[in-house]
Amino acid sequence: EDIPLLATAFLKEFARENGKQIDGIDPRARTALYSYDWPGNVRELRNCMESAVVLAKGSVITLDDLPPTVRKSSESTSIHIPLGIPLEEAEKIIIRETLSAQKGNKSKTAEILGIGRKTLHRKLAEWGDISGEDDED
Repeated sequence: EDIPLLATAFLKEFARENGKQIDGIDPRARTALYSYDWPGNVRELRNCMESAVVLAKGSVITLDDLPPTVRKSSESTSIHIPLGIPLEEAEKIIIRETLSAQKGNKSKTAEILGIGRKTLHRKLAEWGDISGEDDED
């Protein structure tokens, strides 16, 4: 999707307009932005980023800087990872839960996780979660 590109462009625009030095979006805020459905499309994202820049107290947009409706989208995406499990098992939990939260959309899942779609597909195939073929999202 275009969410990361648009959010970054709006962030730069509004930071410049408001004379603020905003260097980026923290991971929790980014996850909320990606998870939100954006019923108002680009206009709603634009308004969200303008508000976030105005509310930002530091050089990074945080979850607290986002509107409540967008913040709530990340609440349901929390994942519990038990302490003491191997890293590979934690990775499986994170990937599978994120894929489930995105209703099977591999492109959006890869984008949220910051990995390539081919990497996601390879991992799922290794775990037997999908066939080795590149199926639809």
